[in-house]
Amino acid sequence: MSALLILLGARAGEMRDSLARPAVPAPTDSLQGTTPVRLLQPPAQPTATEEPTATPDPAIRPLATPMMPKVVDRGPAPVRRPGTRDPDPSTDHAIVVDGESGAVLFQRNAYVPVAPASLTKIMTAILAIERGNLSDHVKVDVDASSMEGSSLMGLEPWFDVTFEDLLYGLMLPSGNDAALAIARYVAGSDARFVQMMNDRARWLGLSCTHFANPHGLDEDGHYSCPADMVTMARYAMQYPLFRQVVETRKYDVRESNISYTIYNVNPILDYPGADGVKTGFSDNAGRALVATAVRGGHRVYVAFMRSQNGAEADGSLLLDWAFSSFDWPPGGQ
Repeated sequence: MSALLILLGARAGEMRDSLARPAVPAPTDSLQGTTPVRLLQPPAQPTATEEPTATPDPAIRPLATPMMPKVVDRGPAPVRRPGTRDPDPSTDHAIVVDGESGAVLFQRNAYVPVAPASLTKIMTAILAIERGNLSDHVKVDVDASSMEGSSLMGLEPWFDVTFEDLLYGLMLPSGNDAALAIARYVAGSDARFVQMMNDRARWLGLSCTHFANPHGLDEDGHYSCPADMVTMARYAMQYPLFRQVVETRKYDVRESNISYTIYNVNPILDYPGADGVKTGFSDNAGRALVATAVRGGHRVYVAFMRSQNGAEADGSLLLDWAFSSFDWPPGGQ
């Protein structure tokens, strides 16, 4: 009798437990006719914090002028005139870009990395302008005679030049010696300056650029592309000092222990409305150019490497084509 009471009590406990638990449907291979099931979301991850600010390197000069913001594309893109043909420059690495909207008007292998030669100096000039004081006298430890065969400002270790002299010497005669002097003035060493160049390239979102030196002489791991060069030039042209330097035809070195005149080697400045930017030449880059010109209030950028006909011929051809093949809608710049 006691055993029977114990068995009945256990059965009653099982019935209470079954009433307390919801029924679980039997497994099925089909979802037809069922209510969609909301999957469990993984636990929320902690919000990523900004990377900690690196300890300033005492060898790197602080900002002397505020950094410009990234260029923002604005306004409607120009509209191509019916019946116009594509240009045919003597290079397979080229791009034409509307300066206001950022629209690509023409491109040929514009995102393929190639050697950029002295177009590199656009980035060198950006960092120089941001961190240099024009009136500073710079101790020069670069000897141009050791860089024979390349474009030079003509520095010697006993020169007492200003930072302004170096900036003009970088961009007008395309001085490779000036590039090294600037790098050491700004960052204390070539390697630290190159790291700054690559950091800025990433910040600008350049997709096919990596620097190995501040001057652009051919070197493993030193490459860019026409599209990235236009991005750099559009950013640099926001600085009034950069615009002033790249459109200057000649500059007198006078605030030092030597006096002489340097000249701008960029032939595109003879093009109507042109006001920059930079030429380049090396064995791997061939003849290279980043150019910009304004006509009718509209700015166009051109960039190319490995030109057969040269900077002036292909630069003029592409600028002429852009201004004659497109109309800018009202409301643009």
